[in-house]
Amino acid sequence: MLRLRNVVVDPSNAALYHHGRHVPEGALYRNGSIYRGNAAQAPSAVNRTQGRHLWGGPLFSHFGHFLTESLSRLWAVRDSGVQSIVFSPKDPGRKRQDRLPDHQDLLLKCLHIDLPVRIVHEPEEFEDLLIAGPGFGLGPMAAGTPEFREFLRAIAVPSDMTGRKRLYLSRSALPEKAGSILAELHLEQLLERQGFEIYHPQQHSITEQFATFRAARQIIGPDGSAFHLAGFVTDPGQSFTIIKRRSAPDHANIVDQLVAMGAKVQVVDAIRANWIRPGKRKADDRSWAELDFADLFARLSALGLLSAPVDASDLELPPIAQEVERIGHANKGRMTRLATG
Repeated sequence: MLRLRNVVVDPSNAALYHHGRHVPEGALYRNGSIYRGNAAQAPSAVNRTQGRHLWGGPLFSHFGHFLTESLSRLWAVRDSGVQSIVFSPKDPGRKRQDRLPDHQDLLLKCLHIDLPVRIVHEPEEFEDLLIAGPGFGLGPMAAGTPEFREFLRAIAVPSDMTGRKRLYLSRSALPEKAGSILAELHLEQLLERQGFEIYHPQQHSITEQFATFRAARQIIGPDGSAFHLAGFVTDPGQSFTIIKRRSAPDHANIVDQLVAMGAKVQVVDAIRANWIRPGKRKADDRSWAELDFADLFARLSALGLLSAPVDASDLELPPIAQEVERIGHANKGRMTRLATG
């Protein structure tokens, strides 16, 4: 924990300066290098704020990055005596944001944080700033520190009375730009027959999601932000199966997080091809996976996740041409198919 007086926050790149010198401890590191908060010329402060405050870092609107990178220093808030949490916009050139969206605000309350949040838009000097080490993140920080995991265990999870025990975390109701797997609705139909409930996390409040995730014993789905949120409240005895939706290593962050919280995790890679958006040369977070359904269900069966045999005719990939065309239209161009193997 670093505590400095008279620190200037530069919102142009979420950097901190102390007496004109860059403070590297305040930067956001991703996979070992600085992602936001690089050293530049120290700005002159436009405003000065009295009192003690906690540096939160860049504020992400993307839900997964908000969970993994905007919350990573907040473990230090308890018994710190701070008056507010200070964020800098992740993308300062976009529409000005002066308060947290409701779902982010509710998440802080679930973490027992009921402090004002300051979003800095002009260089501002803080009389007394606490700079906690990040307790969570991407890459080497994905497992979280013991302090951060203990911070999460204080979340008050309401009881789930719905009886949901086997969940499929769906992405089929998300916008086409979000990326997922092709013919996901067909996959959902097959998994419903196996006793899985199709769950759309974004259609439920944060507290409802916490209750549902904690109560479930088996959770399966394409890798995405919902698994990070589930990882906040998982406990030993839960089983997670991640279906890869892109030929990329991003799912490893989720695996490390869940394993560190005591869960059993397995990863299934049945990707036949990646459909990538215009201007890209490899799979990324907005790619769409074309799965080999026969391979996928053979792997799920080997993991003991199927309660009944699946008819071979159901394992043929449904027509995807119209879906691919619709996704391409959303991405303003033609999607390109990159076969694996």
